[in-house]
Amino acid sequence: MEEAGYQLRVAAPSDVEKIRRDIRFTLANPEGKAQRKRYEDAVQRHELLVVARHDAKEHVDEVSGFLEWHTKVDGAITIRDAGTMGEEPSLGILRRLIRELLNMFEPPSASVKVRADQTAWNTVFQQIPGFQLVGREFSRPYWRNIWEWTRENERLAQRPPVSARRRRP
Repeated sequence: MEEAGYQLRVAAPSDVEKIRRDIRFTLANPEGKAQRKRYEDAVQRHELLVVARHDAKEHVDEVSGFLEWHTKVDGAITIRDAGTMGEEPSLGILRRLIRELLNMFEPPSASVKVRADQTAWNTVFQQIPGFQLVGREFSRPYWRNIWEWTRENERLAQRPPVSARRRRP
């Protein structure tokens, strides 16, 4: 029996239809309405990561999660959209995609805007070391939290607390 492994990879053009068909609830579309968003441009720019599982029987890849971003001229990254299969976002898959993005491209910073009322999506960024809530903005009709990641914030978040670092006599 062949083991069905997951792979994280940059999306191929054939993945766009799978994303549209299988992933309805996303960061940019938390209500699951019909998507008008085009991911083809992100695929051409190599700014779309997917988590795919190969189905050996059907000989196809099933996309179970994706992450779309944009890289600015200075190397900073703006996360535009993300999603996983199911009614609720899979926090583990999303955290893995975001960590992979940060490790692959080593940006000086990364930012994302998340609707303030979307608890699960805010939890994803709250749980990744280095992301900090840096502000809020109103974009009709929702408040959005602005999360920012830097390598320095990540280093400080992973550092043990001062009380744990003290040497005892």
